[in-house]
This record gives sequence, structure tokens and C-alpha cells, in this order.
Amino acid sequence: MKNSFTQNLNEFETHNPETRFPEARKLIKLARSYTAGEIHFSFVCSAAGEFRDAAKLYSAPPAIKKMADEWAMMAVRLWPGMLPIDNPISEDEFKRWVILQLQVFEKSDFPYIS
Repeated sequence: MKNSFTQNLNEFETHNPETRFPEARKLIKLARSYTAGEIHFSFVCSAAGEFRDAAKLYSAPPAIKKMADEWAMMAVRLWPGMLPIDNPISEDEFKRWVILQLQVFEKSDFPYIS
């Protein structure tokens, strides 16, 4: 059973073949490497921002924009940089959240990301 994000991304890429989301594939790849302990969380945070920007730039469907915004928001909560954050999270909380997000992709038939 597909989730709404998967369905919307597949439908969007089918109807808009010139508009792909390599940023989403990059984010998932880096997230997998991060949860395996191979890279620092900053790589995932940067990729989350790139995915959010691409979703806005290419006028992605609402479900994709929502997903991209959620990843970017969690990245900022972990690694705020110069932004004041009212609800920061620890790296452990971020890692648990990333693992849950990856489970969505692992259980779906998502050819563009898997």
C-alpha cells in the first residue's frame, strides 16, 4: 500500500517527466548513510534544504512540498545555524525521526528513490 507522498510523487513524475526530484533521491541516500553512521548529520540537513527548494521551484504537488518542508524543518530544529529555534531537538531525536521516515520508503514501491 502506497502512502500519499509516494503516490503524489509517482503521479507528478509520470505526468511531468522533465521534472524529476534528484534532490529527494539524494536526501534518502544521505539519510541512509547517516543512520548507518557513515556521515555527519550536516549532510542530511543540507540535502533537506535542497529538496525543499526544489519542491518550491518546480511547483511540486502539495504532498511533496509538505514532505520537503517537514524534512527541512527537522533539519533546522537539529542544526539551527543562526536562526533562533524555540523547539530544538537532539541528534538522537533527529536520528530516530529519520529512521521512521526511511521506513516509509523501504516499505513502498518507490522506483524514483529506492
